[in-house]
Amino acid sequence: MSEKNSYSGRIAAFYKKNEYTILRVLFLLALCFCGMLLRYKLFPKVSGDVNSFLIPWYNYIKDHGGFRATGDKIGDYTPMYYYFMAALTYTKLDINVGLKLISIVFDFIMSFYVMKIVELKEPHDSHLPEIAFGVAFCLPSVVINSSAWAQCDVIYTTFLVICLYYLLKGRDSLALIMLGISFSFKIQSIFLLPLIGILIMKRKVRWRTLLWIPAVYVMSIIPATIAGGDFKRLLTVYLFQSGQYPQLTLSLSNIWALWEGMEDAELGSAGIFFAGAVVIIMMYYYITDKKLTITKSTVIGMAMMSSFIVPFVLPHMHERYMYLTEIMFVLFAFYYKKRAWLIATSQYCTVQCLSRFLYGHDSMDMRWLTLIQIVNIAFVFYTLREEIASPADKKVIKMLFEKKAEKKLMESLEEERKAARALKAELTEPTESAPIDEIPSEVSVSNEIEV
Repeated sequence: MSEKNSYSGRIAAFYKKNEYTILRVLFLLALCFCGMLLRYKLFPKVSGDVNSFLIPWYNYIKDHGGFRATGDKIGDYTPMYYYFMAALTYTKLDINVGLKLISIVFDFIMSFYVMKIVELKEPHDSHLPEIAFGVAFCLPSVVINSSAWAQCDVIYTTFLVICLYYLLKGRDSLALIMLGISFSFKIQSIFLLPLIGILIMKRKVRWRTLLWIPAVYVMSIIPATIAGGDFKRLLTVYLFQSGQYPQLTLSLSNIWALWEGMEDAELGSAGIFFAGAVVIIMMYYYITDKKLTITKSTVIGMAMMSSFIVPFVLPHMHERYMYLTEIMFVLFAFYYKKRAWLIATSQYCTVQCLSRFLYGHDSMDMRWLTLIQIVNIAFVFYTLREEIASPADKKVIKMLFEKKAEKKLMESLEEERKAARALKAELTEPTESAPIDEIPSEVSVSNEIEV
């Protein structure tokens, strides 16, 4: 009986000591369980994209030798996604289920890094990072994209979120490698480039780290080239994607929703340069703001602006292209808690847009959704401006290369101090005089003669 009581006592003591950790793990497990059930219920849905594109691509890869076919001209995606499809050909999984499972794996990874980014702001005992994981993992647009649509937007977004995490940690090289991996999956990774440009001009990211983007992309197409693919074609996949869709917008609530359903090549081409001008103005505004300090809060705010503005002003955008924006709304809400309601309003607009294509449900005029999005970004802009003018977060991000430079400078200064102290000691050291009895006799005789 005493042994049983002792065992129960040890369990009680262990629970009391690790109560927060145990509750945290149980909460995350419960969230994952609910999130997976939520996704499982959507598995039977087979979207038009799956039937029209993904299944024919999968069948081609399967019929032409799996990985040996990844270099062929299959569709309009980069080889990185075809590698996943080729891997599925060696399993017995249904293609619809297999692609959804791949995206769901990245749902977990992306949500984990959302939690890690919130952890950078919150104290160790805060419960908000786990809540951020749950919000990201169960976000309607995230669940629909992976489990109903079988789309892969979560993959490139995951690497962008990891890129942002490493920027906040001061690791610019790792951040740009992650951006390069993201670019290897989807061109939509450029939505974060304005933030990178601002940080480069603010000397928080080194110019040479940009080389990681083309370097990683080239490495990503090497297996497909070895499989027999044309290197030049694989290198220029994104050039063939431009101009593929003539519509000014494809069910996305951006400024081009004012001309929804309209096809105008001249207006579309002009719109690309208009978007470029808007992005340049935004970047210049933050680059020249002398009050701007690079803190975790301001980086999250500028990442939010970057991920929103680019797809909002570009023509020919699909309804899925604000996927990164939705994740950034989550992060922005946890860094600026008074704006938590932005998650709801942004999701309202996004789910409406997704429903039009995926379920044929059209309940609201796109122009009203665009107006809601304008209100959303206006609040983001003014909230970020307040943070810049009167920062609540005063801790400037120290990049790793800055720390190394400071350490090297300190070591150099310390060496100079040591050298100076040694020289001073040498100059101030007294000179010893020779004793009288050691004076040579020749000197004494010469003195006597002179006298």
